[in-house]
Amino acid sequence: MHLRLQETKNALHIADPGFDKQWHLMNTLEFGRDLNVSGVWKQGITGKGSVVAILDDGLDFEHEDLQNNYYAEGSYDFNDHVLEPRPRLSDDVHGTRCAGEIAAAKNDVCGIGVAYDAKVAGIRILSGDITEADEAAALNYKYQENQIYSCSWGPPDLGEVAEGPQGIILDAIKNGVEHGRHGKGSIFVFASGNGGYHDDNCNFDGYTNSIYTVTVGAIDILGNYPPYAEKCAAQFLVTYSSGSGNHIYTTDVHSRQCSDNHGGTSAAAPLAAGVFALVLSIRPDLSWRDLQHLCVQSAIPISLQDEDWQTLPSGRMFSHKYGYGVLDAYRIVELAKSFQSVGPQVHLETSSANREALQIPDITAKPSRENALRTTLQVTREMAAGLSRTEHVTVTVTIEHDRRGDLEILLVSPNNVTSQLATPRKYDYSRDGLVNWTFMSVKHWDEDPVGVWSLLVIDERNPESRGRLIQWKLTIWGESKKEQKIATQSFLMQTFESMRVDKQRTFVHSVILASIALIIAGSAIFIRKHKLYRRKSYSQSSSGDVFELDNLLECPVASEDEYDEE
Repeated sequence: MHLRLQETKNALHIADPGFDKQWHLMNTLEFGRDLNVSGVWKQGITGKGSVVAILDDGLDFEHEDLQNNYYAEGSYDFNDHVLEPRPRLSDDVHGTRCAGEIAAAKNDVCGIGVAYDAKVAGIRILSGDITEADEAAALNYKYQENQIYSCSWGPPDLGEVAEGPQGIILDAIKNGVEHGRHGKGSIFVFASGNGGYHDDNCNFDGYTNSIYTVTVGAIDILGNYPPYAEKCAAQFLVTYSSGSGNHIYTTDVHSRQCSDNHGGTSAAAPLAAGVFALVLSIRPDLSWRDLQHLCVQSAIPISLQDEDWQTLPSGRMFSHKYGYGVLDAYRIVELAKSFQSVGPQVHLETSSANREALQIPDITAKPSRENALRTTLQVTREMAAGLSRTEHVTVTVTIEHDRRGDLEILLVSPNNVTSQLATPRKYDYSRDGLVNWTFMSVKHWDEDPVGVWSLLVIDERNPESRGRLIQWKLTIWGESKKEQKIATQSFLMQTFESMRVDKQRTFVHSVILASIALIIAGSAIFIRKHKLYRRKSYSQSSSGDVFELDNLLECPVASEDEYDEE
């Protein structure tokens, strides 16, 4: 047995028979290609006090590896509306496997979780169609107790759609980051998607390109970029999963069962959620934006021979394949110990409103960026006066086009940093174009935003398919300057706090309460149902006016004996 592995097992009294197979925790084949978590455990940091909710297809909470860490108070089944999120369908294995990655106990069963003393809640939403009201409620369920929401799902990864949360679902995500964890904000962790085979890009997924979520991609046991992975400017970092033959070894449904076939970005995201549970166990005061800053600052660039890496003005490196690099548990925990929380969030907007639509030229004969449509927006020093440092940058576009999949869209900053917002997608034949669609990039983090920002719309495929750019809007999000009075002119700059009451009242009174009334009545009338998709690998078959979902929602509970295992 590998000496380092045996020393760790002896030091931490690890007797789990499958620990030797958990290369993502300690890789004896490729030294350094793991989460680097053993040094954190040896400090006694094991996730105690943290709670991670698994939004998935249920959780086998009676499994010996999960039963002691199961958090019943934070759990609910929104598919069948019963309290226990028990896996009921034959393929309801995904959530249990994700939960095991995070919080499988240190015992004599299977392996252990990244944060093996953390608690896990199960919120079942993937075992059938779900109403928008139920999904919104699930995203905020017990959000004072549930700290981290691990979400290994999203729209289909077939490279055909541009879909994301809207209406009450988007409001629920915003509500979570504003009011969850008693104002520090819920941590939403999303798998970036497995659409690489279909040329998909997670910027066409409104969950993964949201400023409110941490999007996590995957690398394999050798540190390689797997073919199912998606390039994306909205991706913060990567963790480990399947690719070069080896999958993730974790808990499986049924007593004492284990799985060695868990993979895809579905397996990568829970590992990040587990590491974040370690961080919050020692720094529960950190906000949702603090955690994003820690991701940017702690990730380690890998596979530097890849030409997609670009050195940024901040001195960091970024790749659309790897984000800022691979998550390192020891590094992020050490940084978290002395991290100073960031100030309030602010944003500025500038747009091309009132300009004429621009034709997208056919450059099939002479494909080059110089021949593409280029349009610019200016950010002045006055506009950015209240911004201390840049975080996310979003671009909202309306584009008419006969074949959306032909388009490549780039954003170039004043410092010549290029974010690839949209990539050509061979299976996207949509004639709908993009209507008020928002792309997001984390590549401009800590960059000076002052100067000319350029949007390039490139169409070098199928000359018979043409289009035009109707308008676009640039929004720069970041940290406010202390005691800085923020001006407003033709652009917009305002703090989150200044909009808190209005947004909150709108969210509570006009939308959510109506939806909750429908849920209480046991009705889904007039609420659109939709399907969410697991992101497994292809080889796998308060107080005051603050919205407090837990106080408002008493979900109807069916008797457990009304349901049978399928």
